[in-house]
Amino acid sequence: MLNFGISWWNAWSAGRFWTEVKIIKGWPRVLVWASVVMSAVGFTWVYLTILTIGATALEYLTPDQASVMFNLGYLILIPALLTSGTVIWVHSIINAWKKRQFGDIAVAGWNTYAQARNIWSAAKHTPGAFQSVTDFFLGGSKSNKRRSSKDSAAGFLIILLVILAIGGGALTTAAIVKNADKKYVLEVTSTFD
Repeated sequence: MLNFGISWWNAWSAGRFWTEVKIIKGWPRVLVWASVVMSAVGFTWVYLTILTIGATALEYLTPDQASVMFNLGYLILIPALLTSGTVIWVHSIINAWKKRQFGDIAVAGWNTYAQARNIWSAAKHTPGAFQSVTDFFLGGSKSNKRRSSKDSAAGFLIILLVILAIGGGALTTAAIVKNADKKYVLEVTSTFD
């Protein structure tokens, strides 16, 4: 729920500046896009979790296959998370340095912690996730046997559900950004009427 709330806030905040960054471009545009990507990653992870739990509860996937699904989603999302996180982190450091106010310094501190944790987590978990996914889809040292039709069906389902989660994350983010942009533009234009 917290991840969903943070993702919603990132999308809403980006939407409030969407029209402006189309015009001014530059660093503000990069920052808004980073927020949009971060939001989509967060929503995707929430949807991936729901879909994985649902597929496992309905016995479409085994717990081992569910682990492969999480690992595949992680491998797809981690580059976007680290890239957008770096942009947001750099901006918060610059902002804290320029303003030197407690709130800005606190945000920079939190973003520094979050980015360091994400990088450490990626360094720790990516090799194992990659090994898990390649072993499942390509066969590895653990699975010298031929793949059964159940494994092939599970592989197809895993890929389909990961694509659905990514699409759901992107569409949810786009809808929130568009709604926030529309409301903000209406607020601003009604001020001048």
